[in-house]
Amino acid sequence: MRKKLFVAGVVTAALATIFLISLFFFRAPYLVLTNDQTGVLLFRHRIDEGDTFSVSYIHSVNQSPVTEIYRIKQGQIVLTALEFETFGAGMPTEVDPGQTLIHLPAGGFRIEGFNRVIGDLRYLIGHMADLTLHVDGQDVPLNTLDASGQSVHFAFRQLNIWQRGF
Repeated sequence: MRKKLFVAGVVTAALATIFLISLFFFRAPYLVLTNDQTGVLLFRHRIDEGDTFSVSYIHSVNQSPVTEIYRIKQGQIVLTALEFETFGAGMPTEVDPGQTLIHLPAGGFRIEGFNRVIGDLRYLIGHMADLTLHVDGQDVPLNTLDASGQSVHFAFRQLNIWQRGF
C-alpha cells in the first residue's frame, strides 16, 4: 500500500511540474497594445505570423479617412498597404518603385507594396482622429482603451499563459 501511495505521489508531482513548466515556457504570439508612457497593458489579441491588422483614422490635415494595413512578417510589424479617399496635403502623390496604386471600386485609392518594417508603431489618441484598430473582424476604437492625448504602443510579442491573463 505504501509503495502505491509513493508511486501515486511521484506521478502527481511529475504531472504538476510538467503543468507548471508549460505555463511559463509555452508561448503564443499576440498583438499587444500598451500605454507608451506607463507600459500598462491596454489590449492583446492572438495573432499569427502572416496575419494582418489595420488602423484607420481621419487624417489631421485633409480630414479624410485613411487606413494603414500591417502584416506580421518574421516576428515584426510591417506596413504593407495604405488606403485613402483623396489626394491632398499629407497624402502620397506618387508611388515608389515596387509599389502599386489601385483605384478602389467604391472610390478612393490603395497603395500596395510598402513592405516597410515598423520598429516602434505608435499612435496618439486624439479627440477627432477616430483611431480604430481592425483585427480578425473586431473594430476596437483606441479611445475606448485609453484617454485622449495618450500614446499607444503596438508590438508583436510571444506571451506565456500568465502574461495572457488566463
